[in-house]
Amino acid sequence: DHRDLHSFPTRRSSDLYIACSVGIILVLVQSTIIMRKTLKCTKDMGMNEEQVKRGIKTATFSSIGPAIGVCGSILALIVTLGVPVTALRMSVIGGTNYETMAANFGAKAAGGELTTNMDPVVFANALWVPALGVMGWLIFMFFFGHRMNAVNNLLTGGRKALLPAVSVGAMLGAFAYFNVDNIIKINTNPNIALATVLGFVVMFICQMIGKKVAWVKQWGLTFAMFIGAIAAQIIV
Repeated sequence: DHRDLHSFPTRRSSDLYIACSVGIILVLVQSTIIMRKTLKCTKDMGMNEEQVKRGIKTATFSSIGPAIGVCGSILALIVTLGVPVTALRMSVIGGTNYETMAANFGAKAAGGELTTNMDPVVFANALWVPALGVMGWLIFMFFFGHRMNAVNNLLTGGRKALLPAVSVGAMLGAFAYFNVDNIIKINTNPNIALATVLGFVVMFICQMIGKKVAWVKQWGLTFAMFIGAIAAQIIV
């Protein structure tokens, strides 16, 4: 059967929408549960209402930049995998780099390419690989997510005061990994390297200004991403 992508999923698009909606609804339910538990934890930690509102506002503003940055690469996934599948994958993971790479691996393993002319077998394989690729951490969270206190105690040796340092260290390590990877591309891809450096400069300035103007600090990540990327394109 060598029907192409347009004749295969389009004819059964309602089936894809129904199947994909299950995963999207699950994400919404989980998000609601997590939000309720988080708000409950803020009371246990002694946080006042103003601190909670400031935290939610900062998280909201910081998510705008990464969310908009994904929009451009989403188009490639929509063209090749279709709207319902793209909506599901972005809801569950949200990383277009991973989704595109994994789907392409799946298509190649089936003897094809991630294009608009995939036959049903290649298309199905392109869907399976991204899904199976995330099973590891989903299974881990299912069995151990509610036992993270024990994991945290293990990481900190029972000293809860160290937990913020461990959390910040893990986050800094993750950011450092991606930033260093960008910096070393100065010869092969100067746009990315310069955007990273300029983003750091903008973020530093936002943090300094944010000491007097709180909203600037909250928008720091969004400003850093957009100004860094645009300035790098103009300069290079």
